[in-house]
Amino acid sequence: MKKWLQKKFGTKKQSRYTVNGGGVETSRASYSFNGQDKKQRRTLLKKLNLYWSSKKDRGATSYQSAPEPKGLRKALLALSLVCVAGIFFKSGGFSLFGLLLEDIDYFRITEIKVEGCRNSSPDEIRAASGVMVSASLFSVDQQRITENVRKESLWVDQISVARHWPDTLILRVHEFKPHALIALGQEDRAELYYLDKNGYAFIKTTFGMDLDFPVITGLEDAGDQESAPAGLEGPLDLLRLAGTNNPNLPVQSISELHMDEQEGLVLYLVEHPFPIFFGDGDIRKKYVRLRKVLEMLYKPRRTGMDIGRVAYIKMDYLKDKVIVGYDESG
Repeated sequence: MKKWLQKKFGTKKQSRYTVNGGGVETSRASYSFNGQDKKQRRTLLKKLNLYWSSKKDRGATSYQSAPEPKGLRKALLALSLVCVAGIFFKSGGFSLFGLLLEDIDYFRITEIKVEGCRNSSPDEIRAASGVMVSASLFSVDQQRITENVRKESLWVDQISVARHWPDTLILRVHEFKPHALIALGQEDRAELYYLDKNGYAFIKTTFGMDLDFPVITGLEDAGDQESAPAGLEGPLDLLRLAGTNNPNLPVQSISELHMDEQEGLVLYLVEHPFPIFFGDGDIRKKYVRLRKVLEMLYKPRRTGMDIGRVAYIKMDYLKDKVIVGYDESG
């Protein structure tokens, strides 16, 4: 089967007849046949004539008396094709078909394109993918490519594969996006990592990298990237809510989210040093209340409350109550 496919895709069809050229019309070519070809041709024509004449005699009256139900026949044919296709793909038929075509030169890769790189480089992705030019397009494994690339580039989340037939492979890179920073490691030697929106610490920051993100602290003793997400539910929920960018509490105004053993989640703003004690649970409800409190504090003339004198805000002072503490010295 493979040899037959290779022959079909890899070589041009050869005519069994020879062209003499010329003829009466200049746009046509004339063909010459040897004696054996002529004999075969006459025999074939005789058989065809006998077949069609007998078919007409047998079917003339039957077709007139019983018209063929074409609509039903087409519907049954379509249903049969759908069933056959379903069985084919469910049983791995496409994979088997791909195996047959794997060795055909027509489908060998001549170019590998890389798209979507921001912090990684196309050359780095191409080299780490493990895919070689001249490999078959049918042999490409998306999961294996992703695993290979993630070992070399910490920025890469997923690689999606596209095939531009017959010989081009396209690798589309999906990188992690920093959502916050998190301090990990021993408390006196904690290092900052980028954290994605799902709580995965994917890369340690170094000099020159963008650090303009909210910082999550208090989980330094979590130790490593794998165990850190256990205490991140509250901070991540609050960051998602702040991501709606309400003017009184946009995500850009958040400086630090500290996890304290006694107080729970403690929020610090960029422009104001006082702590905002969220405690544990009911993050959405407390977030909505805090927005309203900050709205009043940002309008001192109307409310008589001055945010510059605030010492702390406690969101879980009593059930459904918020307390704003003031600095008496101010």
